[in-house]
Amino acid sequence: MFGDATYGKPIDLWAVGFIMYELISGQHPLWQKGEDKQNYREKMKNFKKLSFKGKRFSDLAINLIEKLCHPKPSARYKVDQALLHPWVTRKFDS
Repeated sequence: MFGDATYGKPIDLWAVGFIMYELISGQHPLWQKGEDKQNYREKMKNFKKLSFKGKRFSDLAINLIEKLCHPKPSARYKVDQALLHPWVTRKFDS
């Protein structure tokens, strides 16, 4: 998807963040209806950060999605980190 990027767990976590975004908002985070594949690919190549403007996300949901969808795979949340996030555990004092 990103040219010469290889598949691995960081991509799975990216996908979890995108799915979480879509489940909460009802919209894909980048793709727009009627958009062609080339335009979408360009958005993916130039991805920096998701927009939460006008959407109904809690601060904790935004925090988790941003950590799952960090553009740099090495800085992206790992599975164990995601599972301990307060949005998942519902331990809001953490």
